[in-house]
Amino acid sequence: MCVILQCDEHIPKLDMLIKAEKTNRDGGGFAYTRDGLVHWEKGLHVTAEYVSKYVKKHKLTKKNNLIVHFRIGTHGANNDMLCHPFPLGMNKDGTALSNRTRGSTRQSVMFHNGIWTEFDDFAIKLAFNNPNIRIPDGDMSDSSIMAWCASHKGINFLYFTGEKVIVLSPDGIDRFGDGWTKVDKISCSNDNFEPTYWGDYGGNFTYKAKESNKTDGKTQSLDDYEDNYQKQFNNGQTFYCADELDYLDGCEIKSKSYDKEPL
Repeated sequence: MCVILQCDEHIPKLDMLIKAEKTNRDGGGFAYTRDGLVHWEKGLHVTAEYVSKYVKKHKLTKKNNLIVHFRIGTHGANNDMLCHPFPLGMNKDGTALSNRTRGSTRQSVMFHNGIWTEFDDFAIKLAFNNPNIRIPDGDMSDSSIMAWCASHKGINFLYFTGEKVIVLSPDGIDRFGDGWTKVDKISCSNDNFEPTYWGDYGGNFTYKAKESNKTDGKTQSLDDYEDNYQKQFNNGQTFYCADELDYLDGCEIKSKSYDKEPL
């Protein structure tokens, strides 16, 4: 699913970056504007600590339009090249910009949060309807194909995907998709990295787990609370976490069962 942090109003603290990375462990990336250019870096080495140190070293502020991304690999390999962002735009010969792990550009880069299930259909149509357009070499994902399509068709193409996307150019931020939320003054594509919500399937009860007082910052589990709240489940109802409720509603979300019995 991934997460995008739009940091143009506030620079995130390290603990928030750590939370975001812990639930999205397949690599990171970031981009920002400075001196009329977009600068970016991505890869498996881009951790919460790496981003925090980079921000301090380069003295980035909210005026730099910092965007941070942590990935869950749902399509394609978990490697440096399929981390976000992806460069957008065209070379002088009409080909899309090549994917790289770091660089600076006067054009744009793209971050995606979601699962774009139609990416293969769009890739085939774009390639076969345009004989001069070649599908990129190397590892691909739904997000890399989305960037490739947007490079050829323009960023407003992203509106029609229905996905949560940010494009960063030297002129600023273009954001697409619904369902963005704010956490600690940061606009986020989701807040799944926040302490987990628990409830019963049917919406009769919800409970938000609290963070422990331990220095490891772990969220307390359902087991820590089940005895205290079992009186509200005396008719045999079962606790579920938010991801499991989404799964039961038919969403394609990776989830971990916290039931006593398998789903």
